[in-house]
Amino acid sequence: MDFPLHPILVHFPIALLFVSVFFDLLGTSLSRESFREGALWLLGLGLTGGIAAAIAGRMAEDAAEKAGIAEALIETHETWAHITLVIMAVLLLSRLLLRNRFSTRTFAAYLAVATVGLLTLIATGHTGGDLVYKHGAGVTTAPHASQPIAPSLHGG
Repeated sequence: MDFPLHPILVHFPIALLFVSVFFDLLGTSLSRESFREGALWLLGLGLTGGIAAAIAGRMAEDAAEKAGIAEALIETHETWAHITLVIMAVLLLSRLLLRNRFSTRTFAAYLAVATVGLLTLIATGHTGGDLVYKHGAGVTTAPHASQPIAPSLHGG
């Protein structure tokens, strides 16, 4: 694919999933159901965006391997992404089954699982960042210029 979608899409689920958990904490601490309802929507949108980012990442995988990126590094990133998506899907399913109403104990368990999900999301982002910044995945190098692009400021 000439136009990589993965780096465009990936930031949305990261932000949405983190803000979802933050809204849950706000909703509980402030006793505001609107925050909890917002958290549900953010979780759904974050999961949807995560699935889209994973599909786009899968489409970019061959290009990364052809560019010399080790398959094991790509697979590690992909595994973390899949774990994160499964955790977030379980969280969304639990909210829908419980109709977004939790007992104190159930909500504590939900937050514990959500925290694990955020940690796996961090691992996903970290391994993806390593692919780009340490190994050059998706990075096109510019040809070296034989002449300076800007005129010299030293009179030359």
